[in-house]
Amino acid sequence: MQKKYTCVVIDDELNSRQALVKKIQLACPSLDVIAECVNGSEGISAILQHKPDIVFLDIEMPDMTGLQMIKSLSYRDFQLIFTTAFNQYALDAIKLSALSYLLKPISIDELVEAVTQAQANIEKQVNVVQIEALMHMMQHREKSNQLLALSVASGIEIINVNEISHMVANGNYTFIHTIDKKQILATKTLKDFDDILPKDQFIRIHNGSLIQLKYIKKYIRSEGAQVEMQDGTKLDVARRRKEELIEMIDRMMLRV
Repeated sequence: MQKKYTCVVIDDELNSRQALVKKIQLACPSLDVIAECVNGSEGISAILQHKPDIVFLDIEMPDMTGLQMIKSLSYRDFQLIFTTAFNQYALDAIKLSALSYLLKPISIDELVEAVTQAQANIEKQVNVVQIEALMHMMQHREKSNQLLALSVASGIEIINVNEISHMVANGNYTFIHTIDKKQILATKTLKDFDDILPKDQFIRIHNGSLIQLKYIKKYIRSEGAQVEMQDGTKLDVARRRKEELIEMIDRMMLRV
């Protein structure tokens, strides 16, 4: 028998809310919608009353935003899936926290993928970790304080973006190497990380590798150019990436 999960849908737009509920009923038979809320205040009451497994939360709402609602909640033991038309800063923070989001109009395929991931995370018991990471990122916008929540086989692992030396692709996974020589296997592709990490700090030097600029120890000019990182790792630089990399190094470093 398929395990059942409960959810609450919070969205001030009637059409959007009803459309999402219908799609959940159509495509996610393991999910029961136990409450529909029109604003953040109703959402807080429903969450505290029902303690759902999953919350679908609109980011832009008139009385309080979805992020303000989450911040004011004392109970956060649920999987959070944001829904939004567009809010770039919020989306950047959501991606870094390993939480899911759905862009309106919501597609069935993306809904099923987000629900499947949420249910897997419930079984790993990583609910609170992700939301706490999001709250930290929204409060500390400085890059030096920015956290990255990594989906790993055992759950969620939190690291500071500033501690990442380089990343290496491994199929649909990515090996993340930190400055203290720790290696973490994350269940996202290198492209996923390339999309969300700060472009002035990180550069994709090859299809298979992404580096943090400040941890380059040496740029090796040759037919097949390489960079040597602070930990001694040498990584190839694709020919089409050479010029961009050199320009970024020039901007970052003082020459003597």
